[in-house]
Amino acid sequence: MVEKKRFERLKVNDPLVQALATRNYPWWKTLVERSHTDNKISIQVRGSYLNVYSTMGNLMKVEMAGSKIVCTTHYKYLIDDLADEYVNLVTEGDHLAVSRPSCPLVTSLLEEKHFQRVQNNIASHSGVEKTIQSKLAWHNRNTLLDAEIAFNEVGEQGDNTDRKTRIDLVHLDKRSNAVVFVELKQLSDVRLHSGEVNRQIAKYIAFASERKGEIIDAYRNVIQVKELLKILPTTSELATAEIKRVEPKPILAIACSNQKYIDDWKNDVKAKLNTEQLAGLYFFGTDVDLNLKSNKNKEVFI
Repeated sequence: MVEKKRFERLKVNDPLVQALATRNYPWWKTLVERSHTDNKISIQVRGSYLNVYSTMGNLMKVEMAGSKIVCTTHYKYLIDDLADEYVNLVTEGDHLAVSRPSCPLVTSLLEEKHFQRVQNNIASHSGVEKTIQSKLAWHNRNTLLDAEIAFNEVGEQGDNTDRKTRIDLVHLDKRSNAVVFVELKQLSDVRLHSGEVNRQIAKYIAFASERKGEIIDAYRNVIQVKELLKILPTTSELATAEIKRVEPKPILAIACSNQKYIDDWKNDVKAKLNTEQLAGLYFFGTDVDLNLKSNKNKEVFI
């Protein structure tokens, strides 16, 4: 039998956290500062590393390799702007040779013009749902604990592994001091209308129920690490929050372009859902407060 991995997050005494907190890394300071002003940037804590997201694409992984900090990103995000999108090929010999580098790369990630190019590249790969997720994370940044949490039957797996299930967002409900998972779907997602999302939600409930103690410990560590590294916004309520419990039932947040579509489709979607599995069912346009409180487009079931 495979031993289940613990669900964990970095602690404040971890070497990576201590290095970023005590040594002078101007590049890290720049990223943290941008995370407070750029609504695309989000920094999240993992079990042994940090992820810097842009439009919820993995801009950078930050980790320790021995005694040094190593940052990695995907090459496809680094392709610079081309003056001419076509590349001449040399028509001599047995091969068609490339006459010059076809994909010049940016030369400095944080230089303003290059950073904008990298962000545009990430956005082009992200898709609509990631863009909505990024906006939702920014709107709820004062109570957001985590994003892009991957796990399977043997535990949390991280960003760079074959993942079976992934939770979009983790939020601290400020009224009940409870950790709440959030699943994001677009109204057009066929899984909403087929009922498949109910099976996905059941996996979240099983994970939350089985790992309550680990989840509470992990996110208490997250708050401490984010506070030490100045990742928390100055307006964040997390620094003084007390995590008391885990709500096993998640929020299902459904993105829709306008109120008319919400009104037309709300009842049809709800009929396909097992609402007994949900803490809340939210319909929204671009922004929604994730706290468990009912209004016109938000229904709470607990």
